[in-house]
Amino acid sequence: MKKFTIALIAAWMLLVPVAVARPADPPVRTLGRVFAKLKAGQAVTVAYFGGSITAAAGYRVKTFKWFHDTFPQAKLTEANAAIGGTGSDLGAFRCAVDVIAKRPDLVFVEFNINDGSPADEFHKATMEGIVRQLWASETQPEIVFLYTTSRTLNHRRVSHPAVARHYGIPQIDLQPPLIEALRRPDLPKPTPAQLANPKLDWKAPGQVFMNDSVHPNELGHTIYSDTIEAYLKTQIDALPSPLPTLPPPLVSDEFARARMVAPTAATLTGDWEVLPPAAQGRFLHGTINARRSGDALEFEFQGTALALFLDVQKDGGKFRWTIDDGHSAPSNPAYGGPWGQKQGRVDTAPGPYFPRHHYAMLTSGLTPGKHRLRIVVLPEHDKTSTGNRLRIGYFLVGGAE
Repeated sequence: MKKFTIALIAAWMLLVPVAVARPADPPVRTLGRVFAKLKAGQAVTVAYFGGSITAAAGYRVKTFKWFHDTFPQAKLTEANAAIGGTGSDLGAFRCAVDVIAKRPDLVFVEFNINDGSPADEFHKATMEGIVRQLWASETQPEIVFLYTTSRTLNHRRVSHPAVARHYGIPQIDLQPPLIEALRRPDLPKPTPAQLANPKLDWKAPGQVFMNDSVHPNELGHTIYSDTIEAYLKTQIDALPSPLPTLPPPLVSDEFARARMVAPTAATLTGDWEVLPPAAQGRFLHGTINARRSGDALEFEFQGTALALFLDVQKDGGKFRWTIDDGHSAPSNPAYGGPWGQKQGRVDTAPGPYFPRHHYAMLTSGLTPGKHRLRIVVLPEHDKTSTGNRLRIGYFLVGGAE
C-alpha cells in the first residue's frame, strides 16, 4: 500500500476539532519540549495510554519506531500503558502507577471508543482527571489525544475535545483519514473467507480497515500511524510551549485525586482467600478471592467516587453492593456516570475473554468524607458462568482526601 502524502494528511488534520479555537480557549500546546530533547540526544519516554487498539502491535509500535528511526541518537523508552476493554474512568485511577511512575515526556491518550464516543460530563471529568494528574506530576509531560474509530466511521467527538480545548491539548482524529482512504482505487477486496466470516460486516464502509468491528488491520494501523507521524513532523521544529499550568477544572477535579487501595484494607466475612501478588501482573498488592454465595466484605474510604479493579474469571459471579444507607441521589442523565449511586448489582461473567482485567465503576459525586462500602456475593450467576467467584485486585477511590 502506498503511503499517503504528508500534504493530504495535513489537510485531514484540519478536520480535527482543535483546528477551530474559541476566544476563551488557551493556545494549543506544541511538542517543542519533547523534540528539543530528542534532537539533543537526551532520554525521552513516550507513553501510550489507552485500550486494546493501543495495546495491539499496530500504530503504537509503528509510531515508536518512527521516533527511533528519526532520532537514533536519543535514548528512547516506550511505556505501554494500555489495557483492552477499558476507558478513561479506569485510566484515571491507574494513571499514577501505569503512566506517571514511568516519568513520561509525551503521553498519547486513546479512550474515545471505549468511552463510547461520549457526550457527557462524566467522561469530561475522567479525562481531565488524567490531564490534571499528568501535569501535576514531576515531568509535566506533553499530551496528545487520539480519536480512533470503528468500521461504521461515524463516531462523534464531544466530551474529549471539550477537555482538549480547555487545556490546549493537541488532538488527532483518526476517523477522517479512513473516510478519505475509501476513495483509493487500490483498496484490497475481501476474500471469500472474509466474506463468510460472521464477525465481519462488509456493508459497513470501514470494514476494509478493520479485523472486526473496531480493531484495525495492518492497513488501518498504517493509516493511523501515517497520520500521527505527519502531525509529529510538523512539531519537530516547533517552539516549546511553557510548562503547563492547571486552570480551574472544566467539570471537577474528582478524578485528579484518584488512588488504588490494596484489597486487604477490607474487612472480610465468609470463605475469602487472600492471595499474594502474582510473579507478573497488575495487582501488585495481591487479590482477595470470594468463591461462595454469601461471602461479604466492608470497606471504609475517604472520597467521593469508588470503583473496583477486578480479575474476572470464567466462574465469575454476581454481587450486590451498597454504600452507607444505600439511598441513591436522583439520577442525572446529562452527567452520564454513576452520579450519587449508593446501591447496585454487578455481574462479572459476561464476555468471551477469561481471565481478564476488568472493573466496575460504582459511584461518583458522593458527599466528601468517610463512606462505607458493603458487598455480598449473590447465589445466582449468569448462565455463561460456572460459579460465584469475585476476585478484587484494588479498591479505586476518587476525590480522595
